[in-house]
Amino acid sequence: ISIFIMIAPSFFTRDISRIQLQQDLPLELVLDDKYDIELVFFGYAGCVDICTPRLENLAKWYESLSNETKRYVRLKFFDLSTPHDTTLPDTFAKAFHPDFKGVFLDDHTLRVYTKAFSVYFSKSLMDDTQMDHTAHLYLVKRDDQGKQLRYIYTAYPYDLKQIHSDIHGLIHE
Repeated sequence: ISIFIMIAPSFFTRDISRIQLQQDLPLELVLDDKYDIELVFFGYAGCVDICTPRLENLAKWYESLSNETKRYVRLKFFDLSTPHDTTLPDTFAKAFHPDFKGVFLDDHTLRVYTKAFSVYFSKSLMDDTQMDHTAHLYLVKRDDQGKQLRYIYTAYPYDLKQIHSDIHGLIHE
């Protein structure tokens, strides 16, 4: 029992709202253009409980970034629902900010990407028009060695000051 008492305080006070790592991420649709840093969010077009408040919050924060920072970073929204209208994810993402990009994933690509990012999703048990899903925000950076997942932000509201600091640190690496 005394061992548990000694271990428990450090276990329960450990902050896991931001996970730092360097995991290679050789995925074609991540950082597929001019940006060096991408914030990646998985959700589905029409999600009002999870996606909408988070994307609204991220859009306000993104708007506050300097033009210099925006040259390096953007947000990419991967749709978990494989809608029939393949333009829907981009329309949904751009409804929050014109610089955000929404991406349709076919069933196979969806499985590959959700596995690579460890994203959970399933139809809601309470409402079959809704989905339950991971709402983490992922920060991916391109460098000379390729693409790497560098941070996972797990708590909401996201610590936007920390994300801003992480981005500036990566820009100046």
